[in-house]
Amino acid sequence: MSLGDQAARGSGIVLSTQALRAILQFGSMVVLARLLDPEDFGLVAMVTAVIGLADLVRDFGLSSAAIQAKNLTGDERTNLFWANLGFGAGSTALIIVCAPLIQHMYGQPALVPVIISLSWVFLLGGANTQFRADLTRSMRYGKIALADVVSQVCGITLAVTFALLGFGVWALVAQQLTVAVVVLIINIASTRWLPGLPKRGVSLRRFFSFGSHLFATQTLTYVTMNIDNVVLGVFSGAYALGLYSRAYQLLMTPLNQINAPMTGVALPVLSRLQDDDERFAHYLTQAQFVATYVTASVFAVAAGLSEPLILVLFGQQWAAVGPIFAVLAVGGIFRAIQQVAYWTYLAKGRTAAQLRMIAVTRPIMILIIIAGVPWGPIGVAAGHSIAYFLFWLVSMWHVGRVTGIDSGRLMGNAIRPVLLVCIPAGLVAFALTLLPFPPFAELTVGLVGAAGYAALVALLVPSVRRDARVLLRYAKRAVNRPAKGSNPDTDGYPT
Repeated sequence: MSLGDQAARGSGIVLSTQALRAILQFGSMVVLARLLDPEDFGLVAMVTAVIGLADLVRDFGLSSAAIQAKNLTGDERTNLFWANLGFGAGSTALIIVCAPLIQHMYGQPALVPVIISLSWVFLLGGANTQFRADLTRSMRYGKIALADVVSQVCGITLAVTFALLGFGVWALVAQQLTVAVVVLIINIASTRWLPGLPKRGVSLRRFFSFGSHLFATQTLTYVTMNIDNVVLGVFSGAYALGLYSRAYQLLMTPLNQINAPMTGVALPVLSRLQDDDERFAHYLTQAQFVATYVTASVFAVAAGLSEPLILVLFGQQWAAVGPIFAVLAVGGIFRAIQQVAYWTYLAKGRTAAQLRMIAVTRPIMILIIIAGVPWGPIGVAAGHSIAYFLFWLVSMWHVGRVTGIDSGRLMGNAIRPVLLVCIPAGLVAFALTLLPFPPFAELTVGLVGAAGYAALVALLVPSVRRDARVLLRYAKRAVNRPAKGSNPDTDGYPT
C-alpha cells in the first residue's frame, strides 16, 4: 500500500473509530449526568485540572519523538520504555505527596482519596506510552482502534454500574482507572513486544532534545486549557465547575476524538515527507479540508443547537450548561482548524520554534481566560473562545515564517469553508430552534436544516463543490476504494 493509501486508509479507520468512541462517550455522559450530581463532576474536574499535568510528564514528548524519528533501533525503544515508565512512576509518587496541598487549595476534604486513586493512571500511562507509539509509528491503526473502543466500553460499563450502586464520584474514578488498565493490556498484546533491561551506552539525547521542547510547549498548552477549571473551582465552587465541566467535556469529546487521533495519522505520514516540500504541502493542504469541513462544522452546528442539545442529553436540571457550551463551541471551531500548524511544527522537527511562540502567546491567553472569572462560567467560556481565535491567527502566521510553508494559503482554505459553510449552517440551526417545538424536535429540525444548507451551498458555490468532491474521493480511499484518476504516490489526500 502506498504512503497516500496508508494515510487515507488510516484516516478512515481513525475517524470511524473515533465516531464510535464519541457515541460511547456521549452515551456515558447522558447516563452518568442523570445518575450523578454536578458536584461529583466538579470534584473530579478539580482534581484532573491539576494532576493532569502529570500526564505530560510521564510522556515528556518521547512518544512523538519516537514516531517522528527517521530511524529507531530496538535498544532505543527499550530505553524509551524505561524512561517513560520512570516518568510515570515519578508522577504518581509526586501526586500522592501533593494530595493534601491540592485539597487545601480547593478547600474540599473529600479530594485526597480521589487524588491518590487517580494518580495510578499515570503509572499505567507511562508503561503504555511506547507500546502505543510503536503502533502509531508502524501505522497499525486497527490495533489502536481496538484498544480505544474496548477500553471505553469497559470503563463506561463499570462507571454506570458504580453509579447505579450509589458510589457517586467513585464511578468516575473507576472509569478512568479501567480505561488505563485495558488500553495497556491490549496494546502490549498488539505489539507483541516486551522490553528488556535498560541498555547501557544507548543514547536517548536526540529524543530528549525533541521531546523536551514539545513537553514545554504541551505544558504551557495544558495550563491554558485547564486554568479555567482551576479558577472556577477556587472562586465559584464545585457546583459551578460541575456545570462548566459538562460543557467543556461536551466540547472536548469530538475534539479529542478527531484531532488527537488524526495527529497519529498525520505525524508519521508528514514526517516521512519532511524533506519533500512540495508533497508535504500537498498532504497538509488536503488534510486541512477534513479538519475544517468535519470538525469545525460539528462545533458550529452544535453551538446553534446548544439549548435543545443539552436538554435532550442531560435533562432540564442541566439547562444552565447550554449557553456555556454555545460560547465554548465557537472557540472549538478555531481549535479544530489550528491543528495543521501543530502537525507542521512536529513533522518538520521545529518544536523549539514552536516553544518560543507558545511561551509568548500562552500567558496572554491565560490572562484573557482569567479575565472572564467575574462573570462566572459564561465569562470564562467567552475568554476561552477569544483566546483560541487569536492563537489560531498567530500560530498560522508563525509556522509559515519558521517552516516556509504557505500559511496564507492554508488560512484561506480554512476561512472559506468556515464563512461559507460552518458558521451559516450553525446560524440556520439556531434559527430553527426558535420554532415552538419540543427539544428533540428542535434538535432534529436544526440538524436537517443545517445539512440542507450545506448541500445547497455545495450545489451553488463552485469552490465548495470542488471541496466536496475532494472529501468524497478522500472518503472512498478511506474505505480502501481508490478514486478514479487518482495517483496514490502523489495524492496523499485526493485532489
